[in-house]
Amino acid sequence: MAFRYKLTHHPAAAADFQCAKDYFAEIDEDLAGLFQTDFRVALRGIATGRLVSHLYVAGNEVRWVKIKRFSHKIFFVTEGEDERFILAVVSGRRHPIRIRFMLKRRRKSK
Repeated sequence: MAFRYKLTHHPAAAADFQCAKDYFAEIDEDLAGLFQTDFRVALRGIATGRLVSHLYVAGNEVRWVKIKRFSHKIFFVTEGEDERFILAVVSGRRHPIRIRFMLKRRRKSK
């Protein structure tokens, strides 16, 4: 499969993923496996450009893709013409203002 975009990530995005996976593993190992599978599918969609993403806030370049079967979203920005920078993996149940502040901090620290 050819990827249109190179994916890079903020170090905290990897920690976000692992925390979510650990949470689901405490509930059920199979659930954690489903989360990981759906996460990989979402990343492939972002890398190929085939997965439809949504603009997080009007006038902002941060976009997100929902992970199938879970409330979590992957937030990212386009870097140049051939790279996408993954900022965070966040549960959709988090308060939007907290998400916005987290993304703002991570964009500044990249």
